Amino acid sequence: MGHAEEVWERLSGMLTSGDVAGIPELYAADALYLEPYNPPHRGNLLIQAYLKDWLAGKEDIAVDAKRVIVSEDGVSLAVEWTISYAAAGRRWSDLPRASFFGFGEDGRVEYHRDYT
Repeated sequence: MGHAEEVWERLSGMLTSGDVAGIPELYAADALYLEPYNPPHRGNLLIQAYLKDWLAGKEDIAVDAKRVIVSEDGVSLAVEWTISYAAAGRRWSDLPRASFFGFGEDGRVEYHRDYT
């Protein structure tokens, strides 16, 4: 398993556990995170705060990677995945997602875009 896949495994583990304390280790200080329906999130601490807030109120989270594609040079990663969780008294199952990552020279995420 290469570095890009390891980053995905760590990130998906954080999402599953609801503990995003390790985000500053994975993301560059000035990383950019984009997603539908929200303004851009710039900086690893703001990304961490956003993800912590987004995960609040979600329980029994499951993330399942359907397809993981890494560029030959290892600086880009695409993941097709689903997320399931319990919230607001019901179960949300297999919600489709796609994420694209760009890595800097230090191996940390500099760019992350999610699609729902």
